[in-house]
Amino acid sequence: MVPETLGALVAFLCFIVPGLVFELLRERRRPFIEETAFREASRIGLTSVLFTLVACLVLALVRALRPSWIADPSQWLRDGQKYAEQNLVLVVMTLVAVMTVAILFALLVDWLFRRSAPGRIAPGSIWFSLFREHRPEGATPWVHLRLSDETEIWGYAGDYTPDQALENRELLVEGPELQYRRKGATKNTPLGTWSFISVRGADITWMKIQYIKPGASGAPNEIVPAVYSVGHRWRGPRRKT
Repeated sequence: MVPETLGALVAFLCFIVPGLVFELLRERRRPFIEETAFREASRIGLTSVLFTLVACLVLALVRALRPSWIADPSQWLRDGQKYAEQNLVLVVMTLVAVMTVAILFALLVDWLFRRSAPGRIAPGSIWFSLFREHRPEGATPWVHLRLSDETEIWGYAGDYTPDQALENRELLVEGPELQYRRKGATKNTPLGTWSFISVRGADITWMKIQYIKPGASGAPNEIVPAVYSVGHRWRGPRRKT
């Protein structure tokens, strides 16, 4: 009874994983849609069926050329557990091959969709992408903020709260070289003896970010480019401003 239960569990995982992978990828290129658990599970199941069927067709072609590489589905269905016990390694390899090919097709379909929508949707706060994902190794984000009262603040990005709602977020801007400028002022005011400025997310009208990396052996700090997971999204000529 245990081998049958374990086999059913493995087969279920092989079946559902491709649709789950595709759904996770889809969430990075399309906005989140609130829906019932039944509808979400149905969509994952349907996409899994499609990808698994394509994978089975591919493996059927492989079996036609190399019968010893793939388990015999007709004999497997006819003999059931007996065939699986006698050909355990082949059955496991076949299940793994089905899942692998199905996942590869899920990745391919997602890539085809992504070609027409190169932007990536962040599932949480965009601050996480700016301060973590796009930050080069060894660099620190240097921020220039403009607040709703037109005060401007410069400094390094410190701690922040990642709440999805902007009004619930806070950002610590910290030194060294912490500075600000009030509306109408012509010069920045250094805050050399201050450690932090705490800013509410709702008070920020825009934010500029550079990534600063300490120079080696006492050399001046340098500005380094952001990290992009798939390269720059815009490869054409720059627009004149």
